[in-house]
Amino acid sequence: MKLLEGCDGIPPERVQRAVIHECRKWNLLWVGRNRVAPLEPDEVEMLMGFPKDHTRGMSRTDRYKSLGNAFQIHTVAYHFSVLRDKFPNGINVLSLFSGIGGAEVALHRLGIHMKNVVSVEISEVNRNVVRCWWEQTNQTGNLIHLADVKELDANRLEQLMFSFGGFDLVVGGSPCNNLTGSNRYHRDGLEGKESSLFYHYFRILDLVKSIMAG
Repeated sequence: MKLLEGCDGIPPERVQRAVIHECRKWNLLWVGRNRVAPLEPDEVEMLMGFPKDHTRGMSRTDRYKSLGNAFQIHTVAYHFSVLRDKFPNGINVLSLFSGIGGAEVALHRLGIHMKNVVSVEISEVNRNVVRCWWEQTNQTGNLIHLADVKELDANRLEQLMFSFGGFDLVVGGSPCNNLTGSNRYHRDGLEGKESSLFYHYFRILDLVKSIMAG
């Protein structure tokens, strides 16, 4: 690591801070004296709690991107654990910004049967990952893929909800591209191109509540 070149003993505090900053920013690990390397996609999968080879078949870049935007499975499962006793016969899920299926994997890990899942995800690569996982884990429920949250309006929601009686869970994590500190060029907050999709989450949530209340 160039920052440590020429340091025979304990590096100065400014160098220590710079090294820690770079390691955190790029998920670097120590692999030898003054040598660091990034986490491999398989290692990121393991840390995020996904099954082994969950993203296998994607390009290396796509794996990093999709895993970086995913839920941490054990954390989500902790929050979802209260649903196990509430829905012993299964659950209907609206999964917004599904990514590679973190919410779905967490529910499966808890043994909660997914009767119907409407998964909304813009990336075809990610949709294929979820479809492959769904089939490999022998899910017996229905998986419905939609591509764009912006096209999910009241009429489409009513059609879906009428077909199986409404949603028990609405879950999703909208893109944070315009909020993250590592984005030095387009930190426009919730008004940014990607992060403004946050408002569609609440638009859809309000529609679901309204339809179910009616």
